[in-house]
Amino acid sequence: MKLKTLTTRLVLSLLAAATLWTESAGSVAVAADSPKQIQVFDARYLRKLDVHDPNGAAELWDTMHTVAAVQGLANREAPRLYVVFCAQFGVETDQFWLDWLRGEDGWLKNTELATLTSPEEVVRTFKKYVKGLVVYDPEVPATSCIASTAAGCDDLLPVRFSRATNSMFAFLTGKLGLPVRLWLVNPDGTSKFTGKGLIPDLNEPSSGSAKNDTYRWAIRHYIDSGKCDARMAAYYIDAFWLKSPNRGQWDLHTLSNHDYFIARRGFFFDLATWGDETPVDDPGQSMGLDRQTFLQMLAALNRKAQKSMIKVGGFTPWAFKYTDYQGAGGKHGGVETEWEFARMISQFNGYMEADAIGLSAMANASFYAHYPLKERYRQPNPKPTRAGWQQAGYLTAEGKVTPKLYVGYYAGDYDAPSWLYKAVAAYSSDPQRGQVPLGWAFDPNLADRVPQALAYAYRHATTNDFFIAGDSGAGYLNPRALTVRPDSKLPPALRIWTEHCERYFKRWDMSITGFMLDGAGGGSTPEEFSAYKRFSPDGCGNHFDLQPRVISGVPTIREWDMPDSAEATAAYMAQQAAATTNGPCFLWARTILKSPSWHAEVSRHLREKHPQAPVVVVDPYTFFGLIKEQASGIGH
Repeated sequence: MKLKTLTTRLVLSLLAAATLWTESAGSVAVAADSPKQIQVFDARYLRKLDVHDPNGAAELWDTMHTVAAVQGLANREAPRLYVVFCAQFGVETDQFWLDWLRGEDGWLKNTELATLTSPEEVVRTFKKYVKGLVVYDPEVPATSCIASTAAGCDDLLPVRFSRATNSMFAFLTGKLGLPVRLWLVNPDGTSKFTGKGLIPDLNEPSSGSAKNDTYRWAIRHYIDSGKCDARMAAYYIDAFWLKSPNRGQWDLHTLSNHDYFIARRGFFFDLATWGDETPVDDPGQSMGLDRQTFLQMLAALNRKAQKSMIKVGGFTPWAFKYTDYQGAGGKHGGVETEWEFARMISQFNGYMEADAIGLSAMANASFYAHYPLKERYRQPNPKPTRAGWQQAGYLTAEGKVTPKLYVGYYAGDYDAPSWLYKAVAAYSSDPQRGQVPLGWAFDPNLADRVPQALAYAYRHATTNDFFIAGDSGAGYLNPRALTVRPDSKLPPALRIWTEHCERYFKRWDMSITGFMLDGAGGGSTPEEFSAYKRFSPDGCGNHFDLQPRVISGVPTIREWDMPDSAEATAAYMAQQAAATTNGPCFLWARTILKSPSWHAEVSRHLREKHPQAPVVVVDPYTFFGLIKEQASGIGH
């Protein structure tokens, strides 16, 4: 099964060739008016630093950590600081969105832009939002995640301890004179967290691991105390990135993603999920200690979250740790590790916003969170009707489904704000957009961090663009793990999840879930489908059912991953169409980061190389509607 982790391994080598097309408890308040002025910092010069050089990697890391924290604090109550940093698919993504917001969209049309030319200007301009510094330990990389947590909870700037006279630490403490409010390392540079004796400031024996002591200290100080927003967690790589910064593109540190979670007072972490191995970043810990701490953290978040769903931004840093990827030190595969992560958080009411390698980095979410969304966005195209299906030849005069292979496209994977942010900006100029019916699988909860991307997509939709939720609705989790919960022992949370999804689906006028991603959580049952019927009555892709079915009134079928090549995909469809001699067949075709042009090329190959194959590509409403018609067994 090719899921997000496996696919993203391919992304690193395919990026150069690719061409593409809120409403929540505790969301940042939407600004009613356009800001009079914003400050813009162009950080693209950092992309030129040589991360093979330890000094270049350190400058990139330290600068982005500081800038992201300033941005999160400055943008907490209003949009004030915009950073230009990210690019993908040949598009300057941050610049694209700024230009659109100032142009066609108009939100920032009358906003004055002031330019900041250095990190020093950034800090000085927004110094009033900063109460001081939190200094973390380069010898205990986990302290960098806790520093980001402290930044949001205590209004501090995170900075790595360094004795170098040209370091960010020397600059912030010396030239700018910012006071240190929290030391996560001793002031002389020796480690505060040692994995020995008692955990600092707690009357609690050490776990034997400095890494895990750090998180257990933070759980007490920020989750148990109520200082952080327990509905917000952030799974991004810690300062271990500095030990191997050249394992991928320059932005895989994902520090630019921190701003939103700092603004929201979220809890940052980077822990392994497996209990049968020790992680590469802490090989001396006892077996499974990271997992134990992970479960402690999830339990603490759940206790404080007041029966809410918990947003978990980020993803397993599989190219660096925790998997069997070359050099990552684990024995479990990437997909297997992804599934275990999903299974664990689902049991504690957590859902993933899977900012995964290699489109993992994004910027400015704390800024976009103030974008003035409308209360309701209608599907750009009307739902098809039975009369339309009969006119198109999909139903006979007797109301039976005509024997053909009906293909519906699940165009994904957009369960991550970072992926949606970059793909929408890129595919907008695709000349073949609108040639083929596509079900764009945009999880509606992504509007919390990239609301303008969803608004743009709806505004620019063609008559063949339809919007459905991706996996597994308003966030990626395992639906069955909301009911069967051996690790958490918590009561079922299907009702909480249903209410969460209903809010998002209503705003974005969605009624189809492209993929109930069961993973390692177990197959969904009529109990889960009955809950999904409340917000996704028009259909659900699933994980295991090869045959089309109707479960609890919801039409469903397994999604099937298409080959990478358009030609191979057309050949596969033609092969599947051979089975239509026994009646109509259905293929819920999942494509990942494929452009409108790629989908049009599949249709071209079908016409030219397989002209006799009874294959028809339909919109997602027609696709699942015909499954329901077929399941009825008789005409109406």
